Amino acid sequence: MTVTIGINGLGRIGRSITRIVAGAGDSGISIAAVNDLASTEKMAYGLRRDSIRGAFPGTVTARADHLVVNDHAIRVFHHAQPERIPWADAGVDVVIEATGKFRAGTTARTHITHGGARKVVISASADNPDAFLVYGANHHTYDPGRHDVVSPGSCGVNALTIMAKVLLDRFGLRSVHTSVVLATQGWQRAQDSVVGTSRDDPRLGRATGESIIPHNYVVGDLVRVVLPEIGEMRYSYYCVPTPIGSLAEISGQTDRPVSVEEVNRAMAEAAGGPLRGILAYDPDPTVSIDVKNNPASCLFDPSGTQTTADGGVKVRGWFDNEWGFSNRLLDIARLVSDRSPVTSRRVTWSIA
Repeated sequence: MTVTIGINGLGRIGRSITRIVAGAGDSGISIAAVNDLASTEKMAYGLRRDSIRGAFPGTVTARADHLVVNDHAIRVFHHAQPERIPWADAGVDVVIEATGKFRAGTTARTHITHGGARKVVISASADNPDAFLVYGANHHTYDPGRHDVVSPGSCGVNALTIMAKVLLDRFGLRSVHTSVVLATQGWQRAQDSVVGTSRDDPRLGRATGESIIPHNYVVGDLVRVVLPEIGEMRYSYYCVPTPIGSLAEISGQTDRPVSVEEVNRAMAEAAGGPLRGILAYDPDPTVSIDVKNNPASCLFDPSGTQTTADGGVKVRGWFDNEWGFSNRLLDIARLVSDRSPVTSRRVTWSIA
């Protein structure tokens, strides 16, 4: 069954999704419509030329009310408010809310109540969605009768949660500290600005290319929402001046002492088995650019694993903060398009 989606916001995530779908062939996803305030011509240009991804590997042209991507016509709307977008007129079933502006569950729900879509996936850490669903960790909890507006959190939440899932299920995990080092974001500024930033912290208005910038985003809280067995968490978060490729680290206590080899083997087994395509494993020493265009939520780096005799453990993984997350948004879109429960898709494995 083909899932018909609409994308609200053709920014970094919206364009990544479009490229992924266009390059995937029979992906089970069809983009029926997009909504953005930019002109159709500028939207087409943004897809054809990208400083990070390079030239579009196909054709993109603009018509008056359509983008034509590899001969596939996509309806274009230009509405500032989500309740004005006529998704039903374009045959949209699932909307991916990718503006970064409409994070509240009540606002995102207007894509359904006013626009005629059936489900909404918010591409951010949302306020009061019906559910937070991280694919590979708790997506089996999706209830089609209760969950109409869902959020997979953020790219960092997905990377951390997937590593935490393996540690928790294999060895137990508590007293957790998480750390995210995030590549440059679209809302950051090339020069210092004290107004118009997307967050309250004035440091986030500082020039992105000049500093490592601390960010008070509570990423650990969402990991705990998805995996409540972990309990209380501590966290740190930094924005750094690299164009793409980010880092996630987790440290904590396991239920018994484990070796570096045991931890790395558990990650490799998960990457090759139940979490294939969601967790990747690379034995080579890696740096941030090596994860560019990797579709996994997390590329595990075994060289970063540390353990202690009292059960301490620390692991790290890389993630393409746009590409990997966009792939998971599409996974969630496929999931919520299914009207039946998904308990059969639970990710499980034997305890080591």
